[in-house]
Amino acid sequence: MPEKNNSDKVRLNFEVTPDLRDELKALQKRTKSVSVAEVFRRALALLDMVTSHVQSGGTLSLKYKDGREEVLRLL
Repeated sequence: MPEKNNSDKVRLNFEVTPDLRDELKALQKRTKSVSVAEVFRRALALLDMVTSHVQSGGTLSLKYKDGREEVLRLL
C-alpha cells in the first residue's frame, strides 16, 4: 500500500446556512478544535464508530448525572 503524506489532500467546498456555520463554529470552540475541518474529522470518526457498533448488534446510550439511562435510536 502506498504511503500517504500531507500533500495527498482533496479540497471539498460546499454551502451551508448561516445557522449551520454558527453551529460549526460553536462546536469548534466547545471542542477546542483548531479548525472546522477538525470538527468534521472528529464527527466522521464518531459516526463511523457508532454505526459500526450498532451494525454489529450494539446499542448506544446516554447516562445522566441522576443515574437515568436513555438508549439512543439515531441510526
